[in-house]
Amino acid sequence: MERPFSAYKGDDPYIFVSYSHDDAALVYPEITRLKEHGFNLWYDEGIAPGLTWRDEVALALTQCKVFLYFITPRSVSSSNCLKEVNFCLSRERKILSVYLENTDLPVGLELSLSDMQAIIRVDHSAEAYQQKLSDSLKSLLPDILEPTTVSNRQPITSEPSIAILPLVNRSSDPDNEYLCDGISEELIGGLAGVEGLKVASQLSSFAFKNQNIDVAVMGEKLKVEQILSGSVQKSGNRVRISVLLSRVEDGVSLWSKRYDRELEDIFELQEDVARQVIDALKIELGADDGKRLLDVGTQNAQAYEMFLAGLHEARKGTRKSLNQAITNFLQATQMDPEFARVYWWLYFCYWRQIGVGQSRTEMEPKADEALSRAEAAGFLPPVPWIKARRDLYPETRPDLRALAIEAGEKIRHPEPGWRLFEYIQLGDCLIAAGFNHGACDYYEYYLDRVQHDLSATWILPRYRYLLQQVGRFDKAIDLTTEVIAQEIGFGERACLYSRTGQYEKAEQDLTAIHKVNPKPGIADFYYLYWRRELDASKLTWIEDHEPQYKCQACFLLGDLDGGINHLEEEIRRGVHPAVFRSNIGAMLPRSILRSVEAHPRFQAILKQFGIDDTWCEKLRVMANDLRDVTGIYVQPDDDY
Repeated sequence: MERPFSAYKGDDPYIFVSYSHDDAALVYPEITRLKEHGFNLWYDEGIAPGLTWRDEVALALTQCKVFLYFITPRSVSSSNCLKEVNFCLSRERKILSVYLENTDLPVGLELSLSDMQAIIRVDHSAEAYQQKLSDSLKSLLPDILEPTTVSNRQPITSEPSIAILPLVNRSSDPDNEYLCDGISEELIGGLAGVEGLKVASQLSSFAFKNQNIDVAVMGEKLKVEQILSGSVQKSGNRVRISVLLSRVEDGVSLWSKRYDRELEDIFELQEDVARQVIDALKIELGADDGKRLLDVGTQNAQAYEMFLAGLHEARKGTRKSLNQAITNFLQATQMDPEFARVYWWLYFCYWRQIGVGQSRTEMEPKADEALSRAEAAGFLPPVPWIKARRDLYPETRPDLRALAIEAGEKIRHPEPGWRLFEYIQLGDCLIAAGFNHGACDYYEYYLDRVQHDLSATWILPRYRYLLQQVGRFDKAIDLTTEVIAQEIGFGERACLYSRTGQYEKAEQDLTAIHKVNPKPGIADFYYLYWRRELDASKLTWIEDHEPQYKCQACFLLGDLDGGINHLEEEIRRGVHPAVFRSNIGAMLPRSILRSVEAHPRFQAILKQFGIDDTWCEKLRVMANDLRDVTGIYVQPDDDY
């Protein structure tokens, strides 16, 4: 029987429809009426060719707001339907059962559904049944934002658009990857500053690293008209770069060139590539025609190469890689003491060392000196200077009320030095208050508009956690996959795959992790936990993990007091409430999270930060008073 419509794909709340394929003649009229009444519906029509059935269904089940189960003798004997019901129960989805025919449930299924809403069609007239079904679904779905809400997305423009893909390493030495990524990043950053040209973000472009995908497919995903690709081959002090500019529409090559240069000529090489792209796209540079498009901050090629090597290590974020990055950056400063970007990254690495367990007493002075050097050298940071110092010295951070007021004032009266960071600051206040959907909107407002490199901040990782908290696991997986292109993130994605029931994919990521570090970690624990192998998960747990991971593990295993002990340890280290609420909320199922949040000791922690019902409502009102500027409406969160 022909399917009546396409399964829903989008960010709005949707209903997962479970039914036996033998009941298509009964079910399709039902879901057609629901769609006509404005409900978003996902059913197995949404499985694309080539995708694993189990993974696609598991992800759709994890993200749905309501599980609608059409019960007939065929559906209760269907192994697929029973798998969907059991998975739905394990992920704590809201369930509405509709008996299309008189059906005796198996004892186990009857017990599982005993506390869930149910509608028996034969007990109602056709009109009354349809109304009851509609009302029941509406009661289970979260409120939809008012249609008058102003979109916080940037309007689509007709300006030329381009994505710069990460250049492929053609060198015999795999360690030269840092140079490929560095050149790609400089081209992205330089072209992003050209007025009248839309450039896909580095985060988006790097998702296609080392992937052999058709230009048209990449263009559609990145929403650009042109794609710049190429390769780098380094041998000793010589470098060969080949670049190709392709039109997405038909794959036609607009321009290509191969450069053979000494590494000392890297600055002129990069500048030449950028200008050739501008010429090929026929973009007028106007009065700034003589200005360099790519200003890397130094004219010392050796310092620049050492900086790129440090950048590659810093982004991995481990204690070992941070130490190596610091070594590289310090060597770069010796080669060029005026290289301002290096000092910012030194600050970031020293600060991150505190987060991975290094002595604050030892790291603080080094981070402070690096920060002062970056500021004195005129570096323009991705966050306000005052924010960087508040992170380094948590005791100087104002309370949440003051931070929210400060952010609100900056939203009304923007300051160039803040570079829209006020939206992130207010978003963090909303996270602390438990308004995750509103916080996600504020983060997305910011991320849609910024052009600077956010690698040396915590903004992108917290956004990925926010996506998990609002139930957008698919998007969180996509963003984590983009991070993996830079050789990090396998653990985070393994956790996401485990959470969404995509266990084979989780196993592949765990294998990649264990090739580097065979020691079990939080990703192994999380995988076994969601497989419901709790005894095995306990055996994987190792006590030398960071407090935030020990906190999460204790909560998942039911040791609330133990988890709060570790949480209090984190707070003594200066963790912002937005951080610990984000970390906990992203990793715990709702039933456990509610138990944690209701615990008297957790409530006392919130009170310590001034977070109570009165303050939360005042914050929501204040955020909504800014709606004429932001276009964002904040409402209380539902259980995702």
